[in-house]
Amino acid sequence: MNDMEHQTKMSATEHAALWAQYMDDSLACCVFRYFLNNTNDEDIKKLIQYSLDLAESHLVQVRIFLKQDNQPIPIGFTDEDVNLNAKSLFTDTFKIYYLHIMSIHGLTRYAGATSVCMREDIRQYIIKCTSQTLKLFDNVTSVSLQKGIISKPPSLNNTQNIKFINNKTSSTGWLSKKRPINAIEISGVYLNIQKTMVKMVLELGFSQVSQSKEVRDYMRKAKKVCDKHFEVLSSVLREDSLHIPRGFETEVTDSKTPPFSDKLMLFHITTLLSAAISYYSDALSMGQRRDLFTSYARMSLEMALLAEKGLNILIENEWLEQPPIAVDRNDLTKD
Repeated sequence: MNDMEHQTKMSATEHAALWAQYMDDSLACCVFRYFLNNTNDEDIKKLIQYSLDLAESHLVQVRIFLKQDNQPIPIGFTDEDVNLNAKSLFTDTFKIYYLHIMSIHGLTRYAGATSVCMREDIRQYIIKCTSQTLKLFDNVTSVSLQKGIISKPPSLNNTQNIKFINNKTSSTGWLSKKRPINAIEISGVYLNIQKTMVKMVLELGFSQVSQSKEVRDYMRKAKKVCDKHFEVLSSVLREDSLHIPRGFETEVTDSKTPPFSDKLMLFHITTLLSAAISYYSDALSMGQRRDLFTSYARMSLEMALLAEKGLNILIENEWLEQPPIAVDRNDLTKD
C-alpha cells in the first residue's frame, strides 16, 4: 500500500510543472479575452479563440490534479487583472505575432515538463498539451505567412560542400578576422531577435498604460536593454548581408487606458526576460565564434539583473505568489 501511495502522490517536479502552467495560463486567459474584444481580422480572431479555449481547458485540468492531491489552487491572474473594455493597445498584426512567439515558449516549457513528470496521467496530460500547442504553432505560422506578417529566416545561396574544420579560425571573432556566420548560429540569432522584438513591443505598450511610476520606469528601462540586445543580434546578421526579422513597434496604438493590472504586466515582462536567459544560453552552447559567446554571456547577465529588479518590485508590492516550497527543517527544530 505504501508503494502505491508513493507512486500516485504528485512529485515536487510535477507539482512545479502544474503550478507554473496554472500561472502562465491564467495570465494567458486574461490576455486572450482582452484581445478577442478588439480584434477585427476573423482569421486572427479564430486563432485567439482557439488559444483561449486551450488555456481555459488547461486551468480546469490543473485544478483537478491539484485537488486530487489535496494541494491549494494558485490565485494566478483573475478578472481583477484585466479590463476587457479598454481600447486596443496592439494591432491585430502584433496579436498574431504574439501568438507565434508564445506558442514557441509553450513548446519549450512542455518539453521541459515532460522530462520531469513520472506519473503517467500527468505525463500524458503534458504530452497532450504539447500536441495542442504544436497544432496552434502550425496554424499561427501558416496564417502569419499567408498574410505576410512574419518573414522567413535567411537562406544560404552559396554552394555548400562537405568538409571538416581543420584550423582554429572557425572560433575566432575578437581581434582576428571573423569567419562568416554558420547556419546553426544564424538559427540562434534569428530566433532571439524575434523573441526580443516581442518584449520590445510589450514593454513599449505597457510603459504607456502602467499606473505605477515605478512600473512605468521599469518598462522603459527594460525596453532600452532589449533595444540594445536587438541591435547587437541584428548587427551579427547584417555583417554577412543577411536580413533580420521585420519590426513590430509601429503596431502599438496611442491608447493610455490600461488593459491589464500592473501586477500582470510586470509579471509577464519579468518572466519573458528570465526565459531569454535560457534561450541565450542555448544559442551560446551551439555557437562556435568567440564574439557570439561573449555577446550571449554579457546579454544573459544583463537579463538576469533586469529580471531580478522586476522580481523585487513584484515582491515589494506583494504581487508574487510563492511557488510550492520544501519544509524548512531548520525552522521546525527551533526551540
